[in-house]
Order: sequence, then C-alpha cells, then structure tokens
Amino acid sequence: MIGLDTNILIRYLTEDDTRQFRAVMHLLVKDGATFFLPDLVLVEADWVLTSLYDWTPAEVAAAYTLLLQIENLVFEDESRLRRALRAVNAGADLSDELILAQCRTAGCFAFSTFDKAVMKNHPDFARLPEHIPPTSK
Repeated sequence: MIGLDTNILIRYLTEDDTRQFRAVMHLLVKDGATFFLPDLVLVEADWVLTSLYDWTPAEVAAAYTLLLQIENLVFEDESRLRRALRAVNAGADLSDELILAQCRTAGCFAFSTFDKAVMKNHPDFARLPEHIPPTSK
C-alpha cells in the first residue's frame, strides 16, 4: 500500500498544476496499487481547499464522497469518515467531526474545547474545561 500526502490529494482534486497532476495520475493508475489516505491528510486537505482554494465545506464533502467510491483508496476509518461527511452536510466542520470521532474511538469520556459549535453539536461529549469531571463516571 502507498500512503498519500496532502499535496498529492490537492493536486488530484484541483488539477491546478498540470505537471504534478500528470505525475499523480501516473501513480494512481498503476496496476494493482492500493493507496492509503489517513484522516490527518483529509483534515489538512480540507483546510487547504477551504482556506486557499475557496471551496465550500459542501464542495469538499462532495469531493470526499466521490473519493470513497474509488476502489483502490483505503481510508483510516471509512465509517468514521462517512459519519463525519453526514455531519458536514448538516452544517458541522469536517475536521472537528473527525477529531471528535477519533477521541471517542480512543475511549475518551469527554472532549475539552472552547468551540461553541462543537459543544452545541455534541453536548453529551464536548464541554468547557471547567465542566469536565476529573475521571469518567
């Protein structure tokens, strides 16, 4: 399996550099090759696409949904990504959703944050630091 960096994903999705796009496509069409996209690459690419390329969160979510259909792409946790994309389509932030899901998977009983949107979307889990008990219940 071949891991893919954020810049590879950006070239693939934006086609903004012809030479690099061709190189990426040459890699991606190798017979029998499988490629790994970690959550962190998806988070970084989300930031790059929304901040530097002015993509909307919905456009990023649509692109990632298409990536899920590519058979030789392996994701860190496909079901976690699908849940995060559903939340994005309901107005949440992709990075926040992936971070929260990873914390839950790791066994965290709470998530400490100052982000009001995160606390609103996850009131059972995300809380201000002063509202988190020292140990799980």
